[in-house]
Amino acid sequence: MAAPAPYRPKNHVRIITAASLFDGHDAAINIMRRILQASGAEVIHLGHNRSAQEIVDAAIQEDAQGIAVTSYQGGHVEFFKYMRDLLKEQNASVRIFGGGGGTILPSEADELHKYGIDRIYSPDDGRSLGLQGMINDLLEKCDFPTRAEIDADVAQLKTRNAGAIGRLISAAETHPEWEAEIKRRVAGATNGKKIPVLGVTGTGGSGKSSLVDEIVRRYLLDQPDKTLAVISVDPTKRKSGGALLGDRIRMNAIASDRVYMRSLATRQSNVALSKHVRDAVDVCKAAGFDLIILETSGIGQSDTEITDHADLSLYVMTSEYGAATQLEKIDMLDYADVVAINKFDKRGSLDALRDVRKQYKRNQQLFTAADDDLPIYGTIASQFNDAGTNALYKKLLEVLAKKTGVSFSLHTELAIDKSGQPSVIPADRVRYLAEIAEASDRYESFAKEQSRRARCAYQLFGAVAALRGTRVTEWDVLPDLEPLETDTSAVKELLERYKEEVERLDGDSRGCLRGWPEVRRRYKADVFRYQVRERVIEQPLFSESLSHTRIPKVALPRYTDWGDILFWILSENVPGEFPYAAGVFNLKREGEDPARMFAGEGGPERTNKRFHYVSRGLPAKRLSTAFDSVTLYGEDPARRPDIYGKVGNSGVSIA
Repeated sequence: MAAPAPYRPKNHVRIITAASLFDGHDAAINIMRRILQASGAEVIHLGHNRSAQEIVDAAIQEDAQGIAVTSYQGGHVEFFKYMRDLLKEQNASVRIFGGGGGTILPSEADELHKYGIDRIYSPDDGRSLGLQGMINDLLEKCDFPTRAEIDADVAQLKTRNAGAIGRLISAAETHPEWEAEIKRRVAGATNGKKIPVLGVTGTGGSGKSSLVDEIVRRYLLDQPDKTLAVISVDPTKRKSGGALLGDRIRMNAIASDRVYMRSLATRQSNVALSKHVRDAVDVCKAAGFDLIILETSGIGQSDTEITDHADLSLYVMTSEYGAATQLEKIDMLDYADVVAINKFDKRGSLDALRDVRKQYKRNQQLFTAADDDLPIYGTIASQFNDAGTNALYKKLLEVLAKKTGVSFSLHTELAIDKSGQPSVIPADRVRYLAEIAEASDRYESFAKEQSRRARCAYQLFGAVAALRGTRVTEWDVLPDLEPLETDTSAVKELLERYKEEVERLDGDSRGCLRGWPEVRRRYKADVFRYQVRERVIEQPLFSESLSHTRIPKVALPRYTDWGDILFWILSENVPGEFPYAAGVFNLKREGEDPARMFAGEGGPERTNKRFHYVSRGLPAKRLSTAFDSVTLYGEDPARRPDIYGKVGNSGVSIA
């Protein structure tokens, strides 16, 4: 069957895509969002493990026409119904589409369709329609213009209603005939309040979104009574007209009623900002947010458009800019108020900091300024409580106050390190991993040295036995040799050398070698006996194959050279003995299989009682269990529908 041609939307269709809460299976939704984008849709992708509330909030803030979610975690009925209920509460007309392969039964899909879910795509749909056919069906149902009631929506700006803000931005963006009216209506809504705009720009892949997320997190913790709007711009694909608006994937701190976020597509090529950015900023100002962060898409060396829309500009880069001469081509170094060299844990970052400081001094004519006084910071946005990011946040507040007169007092103490030195490991443990490696290397050298001495002693012992004409057996390991009256001078000299080598061996090494014959005897027996507290455990040492061959459970090496024996003991050894390379237990016990329970029964207390019940009378009180998704993903059990159905499901809740 030939694949159908992609459906081309008549309107700018915006779709929220995500994988449901407690679901790490994002391969399917990633395929779908790519086809959506290639078909001309603007896709706001949230990633995996997203709650119904997060998805609905994003749909309302983004003024999206549709939501597409995959759910393979088993709680799909509750999840999709809860999502529909949340949209009804907001009076939002957003279409919902879902899929989950064979996880969602046909009867469950029918139940969800009756509840108001627009379409649950099944494996049969995939076979009959194909991937593009399913996407065409989704786009066709979402191909309608979003509508704004300007009077009602402007009135709701005072309460920072997310739906009203989203609809006004969409109206200005998609209906040119309304743009002038919206501008006029929101122009005086700020009542003279100065609302600063922080512009964040930089090269693609420099970590702008992650750094903005860290700034937002610090802002929310440090300014408990302040609000914030984030406007993020991503490029539109010239060929398809679609766009991936993926900054929300990195935004983990925006789940707050004090934060509004809107993603914009440029809707034209070769630009870093949408031409409707000014409208979006004006609407957010009219809503009375205390701070607006405007993030551009990745820019080239000559792009400085952000400075026309922001009171303060932050330029984000990495150390991977090429030769130092490339810095002379970066136009933003002429205009940036603050520079962040992100991903500062990468090799060459300190050299980049030095070179950027030099170039910044040249561009800004600050030849006499000290390096530490320059607004250039090394940051690691991926690191929790990064000291360089803390210093950057503090500097941004200072420059905002200086340039706009709007003061943001610092309410929290932040660990600050302007140089942004990598500190994934605390300073007092900076060599921790190296010390482990060095200790391992030292032990290996010790084992090899002891093995060499033991081998030398073995060779001397063999020479003495040969000269005396005595027979050496495998049970003769590091014996005490005494001189005989019949020994020649050569034998006596060899005996002295033998004793010297034995004395040079570590005491534990001598004990291991002299105990080796007894170890061999223990593992040649039919039964292995060992004691656990006051109980003697007996385990068979051999199993029998179908051909009645005796197979040892522990096979010892057949070495006769003491050096080889000692090195094996020091590096491998038998189970239950140092260095525990074969495990910490001597043998696996038989007849003591644990009581297994995959799902819990109610809360932890009832589950514990159930465990006691099912293990009653068993020879050993051993348990084997799995945690439920709620526990594994670090959520608290709650009666929220997208969580409640997973408590104690396919695992035990321990919260």
